[in-house]
Amino acid sequence: MNVRKQFVDIADRRVLVRFAGSGPAILLLHQSPQSSRALIPWIERLCDRFAVFAPDTPGFGESDPLPLAQPEIPDFAKAVARLIDTLGIERAMVYGVHTGAVTALRLALDFPGKVAALVCDGYARFNAAEREALLAHYLPPFEPAWDGTHLAWLFARLREQHLFFPWHDGSKSARLSYPLPSAAHVHDDVLNVLDAGDGYRVGYRAPFLYDDAIAAARLTVPTHIFYRAEDVLSPHLHRLPGIPAHVVAELVEGGPPSLIARADAVFAAYAVEAPIVDSVKHVDAARAASQRVIATDAGELGVRLIEGNGVGSVVHLHDVGSPSRAPVTSDLAAKTILPDLPGHGASRDWPHDQCSPAAVSRALVAMVDSLGLVDVAIVATGGSCAIGVTLALALGARATHLTLHDPLPLDDFERAQFLSLLPDLTPTSTGSQLLGAWNFARMKYLFWPWLPQDSLSATQTTAPAARRVQADAVEILRAGKCFHALWKGALAIDLGLVLAQLKIPVELLATAEDEPIRLAARLAALAGLELNEAVAQNDERKIWRRR
Repeated sequence: MNVRKQFVDIADRRVLVRFAGSGPAILLLHQSPQSSRALIPWIERLCDRFAVFAPDTPGFGESDPLPLAQPEIPDFAKAVARLIDTLGIERAMVYGVHTGAVTALRLALDFPGKVAALVCDGYARFNAAEREALLAHYLPPFEPAWDGTHLAWLFARLREQHLFFPWHDGSKSARLSYPLPSAAHVHDDVLNVLDAGDGYRVGYRAPFLYDDAIAAARLTVPTHIFYRAEDVLSPHLHRLPGIPAHVVAELVEGGPPSLIARADAVFAAYAVEAPIVDSVKHVDAARAASQRVIATDAGELGVRLIEGNGVGSVVHLHDVGSPSRAPVTSDLAAKTILPDLPGHGASRDWPHDQCSPAAVSRALVAMVDSLGLVDVAIVATGGSCAIGVTLALALGARATHLTLHDPLPLDDFERAQFLSLLPDLTPTSTGSQLLGAWNFARMKYLFWPWLPQDSLSATQTTAPAARRVQADAVEILRAGKCFHALWKGALAIDLGLVLAQLKIPVELLATAEDEPIRLAARLAALAGLELNEAVAQNDERKIWRRR
């Protein structure tokens, strides 16, 4: 059974939830700084017997943070309780790992009526000295540097946490016996922190601040607190206070398989008389209005929706390797649709063999159908222009207007040059893929990437802000194989040939610099578009139109 994901609204905060199956309800809470992606194997294993829900906790993955400067564990527990109410679930079995276990236990303590049974994998009980050291050293600020060295630091830091605990303590007493993690494992950990940015410290700090020494002793719901023998938190088993008979705390030998078997046995025992829940129906009923995930034959498409005061609908396609951004204008259409390209944003779980302009356009047509749109204008930028023209052709009479910003009708030499600069995003043991993405994201602002990087291709601009480069680098790394596939597909399309087939009004807009103007003029000549001289004299851009 496929694991789906969807956004739900909790007041003014959007929460991404992964879900699947029907049966007794189970809620899974991941550890920090991960996301519910880490729990996909659990969802897949359980969904043939249960209705499984796994949210991205506040500030991680695709979920909005809590509107508090420093939320604490009771705040995170309250947020989970509100999610349970929003989903319309009366009670659920709850499983949490590490940070998620602390939140889950507090949920059971503060909202016992919502928790049918509790399973904790590694419940942390740090003492005062440990909390002080962790708060002082474990969570340094994470800010982008112009040279990308913050990414090299992040890779090393996340690798180090498998070698020492705490990661900043290189002493013999802190040395772990874990195996060296794979490059792919560390890469995934890096992406989790990049999703959260410097906000990773907020969710991570909460359990370090938490100091309720007798919380487990006050539980009233059936609880099993497991500590895997190899877990860094296993010594905390003996720090639990005197616990009641309905709370079981024990050491589990045999690694993750044994823990999984024990947890599954608990779920089976408490599922006997539990009501049956359909995960799809509950999530659909709570679906967010302004951001959602639309299932298509190719993959799941993340979409933001902005209601406006104008007429018609506009689909804005962002550039490949850049985040989706709302248009900076007050003249919005009746509805503005901002889909995330495959591999980007909430569309990151996308198969890379479904990234051709034709495949992406089919998914976008499915999006248009799902949203019930009739008259659709299309605005595309850079690498998405190939998708934009293909979408306009696929929509037929429903497409009303097409605008292309800085299109790339490259010749064979320019195409080969551009593709040769795409970074190798394969995870390595040194994290070199991170710097590859960073340098591509930065240099594309300083040199036209379809030309040799010499004095003739140097852009006359200021250095891009590190935060702007960071936003692009994150999308490139998220996209992974989709990044290469999207660019290869985009640059293989003959834009002039497709534009010639369209009968709708078309605009080409070029940034007021020589290279974008040259390429737009090339495409305008191929498609039979005329330069709008009046606009060209009073606008920083060059505009070609066909009415």
